[in-house]
Amino acid sequence: MALKATTSSLHLASMAEIVGIDSRTFETAFVCEDWSAELATGLLTLGPETAVLHGTARMSCGIMDLIRLYDPADLTKVLQALEDAATMSTTFTFATSIRPAPNLYRPVFCSGQSETDGVNGAIRGTFAIARLCFAMSAKPEALN
Repeated sequence: MALKATTSSLHLASMAEIVGIDSRTFETAFVCEDWSAELATGLLTLGPETAVLHGTARMSCGIMDLIRLYDPADLTKVLQALEDAATMSTTFTFATSIRPAPNLYRPVFCSGQSETDGVNGAIRGTFAIARLCFAMSAKPEALN
């Protein structure tokens, strides 16, 4: 897989470290795309593959569009991370899974940073989403 121009090799190595696998395995096992959110409008802009894997019809979406397929056990921590990033300049990471169908999950890792005065600003981050879904026989524990 060729590296995407929007995601640097250094950032991919950092995401691989967060996921806990070597960079080469990471590049073949995960889709890795940058994303951003403009706080004044509340709109997120996703990469094309990230949008499809999140089940959104467009690359621009709202937060509820983004998280609607996330594991319900993780919604509170994901929303808290994004709310913190929207109200103060900070860095963050979270892990969850997309639940595209019953008994299937797709691991999602996110890292980002924000620059804000509490009203205006932006959040910029990177999603790493597993290319494959995994079957589960029981309800999973939250990923972190």
